[in-house]
Amino acid sequence: MQPTIAAVLSPAQRGVYAAIQAVAAERGADVYLVGGAVRDWLMQRPVGDLDFSIAGDAIEFARALQQSHGGELQTHEKFRTATWHSMGLQTDIASARRETYPHPAALPLVAPATIEQDLPRRDYTINAMALRLRDGALLDQLGGQADLARGLMRALHPRSFIDDPTRILRGARYAAQFNFEIEPLTRGWMDVGLVYVRSLSGERIKYDLELIFDMAAPEEALLLLREWGFFKFAGIVVPEPELLRERCTAVRGNLHEWNTSGLGLESGEVTRAVLWGALLYNLGQMSAARWIEWIPFTTEVRDALASLGVLSTLSASLFTAKPSRQSELLRPFGGLALLIGWLFDRSAVKCDAMRAEWHRWRSRQPVTGGDDLRAMGLPPGPRYRALLDRLRDAWLDGEVQSADEERALLTRLLREP
Repeated sequence: MQPTIAAVLSPAQRGVYAAIQAVAAERGADVYLVGGAVRDWLMQRPVGDLDFSIAGDAIEFARALQQSHGGELQTHEKFRTATWHSMGLQTDIASARRETYPHPAALPLVAPATIEQDLPRRDYTINAMALRLRDGALLDQLGGQADLARGLMRALHPRSFIDDPTRILRGARYAAQFNFEIEPLTRGWMDVGLVYVRSLSGERIKYDLELIFDMAAPEEALLLLREWGFFKFAGIVVPEPELLRERCTAVRGNLHEWNTSGLGLESGEVTRAVLWGALLYNLGQMSAARWIEWIPFTTEVRDALASLGVLSTLSASLFTAKPSRQSELLRPFGGLALLIGWLFDRSAVKCDAMRAEWHRWRSRQPVTGGDDLRAMGLPPGPRYRALLDRLRDAWLDGEVQSADEERALLTRLLREP
């Protein structure tokens, strides 16, 4: 016998579920748990986000929910959906709806519908089931439970990937996550939808690719996308399979060795940024430019990715010079770019230099400062920078190793014409 939904929900999720169930009973509304949460329950996996569908006005229902149980509410009038922030969770509540697509890869136009009309608009049968809160009845008119048992990904209609090519990205993610097969007819429909990949907005591509980046082993889904031709139809070169697998493995195994505290990014943002780097490092400036013109990166990530073309082409032979010279070569690059280069460059000496630049060289400054030079009677001017850079280089190269040795060197430099 299938355990109840409560068996796979966290305490906070059980609280949200009970609150929505109570408001639905008070209002006599039929509310359904839909999508991935139902799938995960049937697979006896931990449930991710809770999504609910209501046969009626979701925004009105969500306002009643907020009035009874507090929390914060965001409403989306165009799609008749609401997001309830409560108990530490973000819960989406949507009106059951039909969707029509004015052209391939467009956002849909929506109209009210029954739950039976709502389920067929979804991506795969395994995500097109609903659990009615009133009595715990499972609605599975499209055979999702049978496909779960068979380990099969099956789309719902021939235009699925024309209407929304991001379903190809989601298909790769689910297939990799659950080790499911793609049904042959569905695979053929994907091929038709690939033509419209480039019509997708960068925001939508970024959202779904970064969900893949958040996976424990993102390379499995990325390799499926590569095999299916997703990147080819996007017009972007990506690494060969073994190199892509190697790079994702490097992120998992080595990222913790880098001090990321000075990058100005949260841990998850760093991981996503370096995985973008894994897709384009040392593959040419054109590949990077196509990603950058398409995807709405933050300024920090965009600047790092844009600089990788130059960083990746710096010859390893340059990194046999003195540390001061190596630091000079690497000084123009931000910490995120250096991290990506350190993870993915093939040259050990170059990687050592990038690590040293971020962890040691960049923070090394001479004891002497501009105020000291002014106190010595040296008039302000370009010579300040030249002297301070020379002192810093002396520290990097081991020419001086104490404040006294730095002062002695400065005295000699000041005597020079």
